[in-house]
Amino acid sequence: MSERRSRTLLLATLLLWAVAFAAWTADTLQVPFWLDRALRRLPLCGGGVLLCLGLGWLIERVRGRHAWRTGAWTAAGVVLASLLYALANELALYVIRPHWGPPTWADIPSTALMVLWVFTAWVLLYLALDADAQRRDREVRLAQANAAALDAQHRLLLQQLNPHFLFNALNTVYALVLEGDEAGARRSLLALSDFLRSSLESDPPAQVPLAHELASVRHYLTIELQRFSGRLQLVEAMPPEMLQRRLPPMVLQPLVENCIKHGLAGADGTMTIRLSAAAADEGWVLRVADDGRACAAPRGGRAGVGLSNIARRLQLLYGAAARLEAHALTEGGFVAHVHLPATPP
Repeated sequence: MSERRSRTLLLATLLLWAVAFAAWTADTLQVPFWLDRALRRLPLCGGGVLLCLGLGWLIERVRGRHAWRTGAWTAAGVVLASLLYALANELALYVIRPHWGPPTWADIPSTALMVLWVFTAWVLLYLALDADAQRRDREVRLAQANAAALDAQHRLLLQQLNPHFLFNALNTVYALVLEGDEAGARRSLLALSDFLRSSLESDPPAQVPLAHELASVRHYLTIELQRFSGRLQLVEAMPPEMLQRRLPPMVLQPLVENCIKHGLAGADGTMTIRLSAAAADEGWVLRVADDGRACAAPRGGRAGVGLSNIARRLQLLYGAAARLEAHALTEGGFVAHVHLPATPP
């Protein structure tokens, strides 16, 4: 039994017996020596509290058996507790310096019936608290299981991105080596090392500042600029107050990679990638756009693991509070909007 549940049960037991004591005392106000009777009943009610706790111990011991056996043991415990209380009542009021005549042992069953309702009410209260505690425990376990599942899915999705990027980066370095650009290959490898150092963590945080993501993107673009020298530009429009806004790691880089993969790679010409962030009513919006080659179909449907991974991670972390909107532009190029809540999930 949890400590919180034990405290609740003890307080409820004390309150129940306090109500019973008040009711019995009010019923005997016209009896001679009523105050003495009330004072003698105080330890009796204390004994009743102990008997109730003993009933709780009994129920815990028989829990898990067949329902009828549990009910039979509980009923027997209630009857026994009532008889013990009635016996103690007879001793306290009519044996120890009695003021109300000699003991009448035949009255014990009637006294037991009088207190039977208290023990019965306590058992019902115990079962109600126990059912509520079990329900809460189930909800906690379910919430923990869901959180663990979401965390596992989030980590799996995050891990999908790193090999994806690593494959493309190594291809870039390989191409530079084939072209004989050893200096470019060295710069690319150093940028790759910096990128991996900042992103490949054994326990990645759920959120990072936008400034951290921008640093990772710059490491990534250092590699791509070696391959697309003179054909690729980056324009940032990030207000300083937005740089501390937090977002899931590895969200911005796949969007930039998507721009290069579908807007520039395999085609002639140049391309500019524009990054911006702005506050919105529901939180804030991160925008990634390019003016690369136009697509016959929306590029979001051909982006593979990148965009679908981001959309899934946003859903896992924020639910309906965040979303990814991505589509080709009619004038050519592509744009992606990441809508994020203003507060952590």
